[in-house]
Amino acid sequence: MEGFVSEKIRPRALSEEDHKILHIISTIVEGIGRQFGKFCEVVLFSLEDFENAIVAIKNGQVTGRSVGGPMTNCALSAFKKADMTRDDVSEPFYNKRKDGKTLKSTTTIIRNFQGKVIGFLCINFDISAPFAEVIESLLDHISGAKEFSEQFPATAKDLVDTSFNEVMEEIHRRTGISPTQKNKLVVEALYKRGVFHVKNAIDIVADKLGVSRYTIYNYIREVKTALGETEIEKLYV
Repeated sequence: MEGFVSEKIRPRALSEEDHKILHIISTIVEGIGRQFGKFCEVVLFSLEDFENAIVAIKNGQVTGRSVGGPMTNCALSAFKKADMTRDDVSEPFYNKRKDGKTLKSTTTIIRNFQGKVIGFLCINFDISAPFAEVIESLLDHISGAKEFSEQFPATAKDLVDTSFNEVMEEIHRRTGISPTQKNKLVVEALYKRGVFHVKNAIDIVADKLGVSRYTIYNYIREVKTALGETEIEKLYV
């Protein structure tokens, strides 16, 4: 790995910046844990104190751990392997626990902006859990979850096209407004989605609406002015 610096792993004082990095990653811990369910444990370790190394954890019931728990030999072993292979992400490895569980695990080394190791992100999946229960945990919140029709555009233009079509579908449901007002509502909704940050989006939208790019600029200016003065109804965001 370019710029890799070999170092011994040991407890170390972390800077304010280091703590901010770990705090940001703690939200990733929560996100991964929610996505993959109760059989997927996600643990964030800090190097500041080996006795109280766990600073964030999701689904700790997999191993019975919680925030404030100590560093593990697996995390330290992963660091040693990374030091030899120049790879900050371990290959998946398996851990047979005394309670009978078999975990498939990966460990990712976390470095600060100076390249120093400040922590580890470990993911442990209980592959010995009954398959039906694993599937059930993945679908656990589906009944109450919001349903989104997310598209996965291949290009930036596809993103603009998809967003435009979705907005137009909503706008067409509204009656009693003039074509000009509809165009303004389209631009407002696209602006609030951040679509106009995409390269050439203004030209694409202008072409679709049959107006000039300067008209789109004027509409955007109106939206910016209005947003700066009062809170406008959120449309199609």
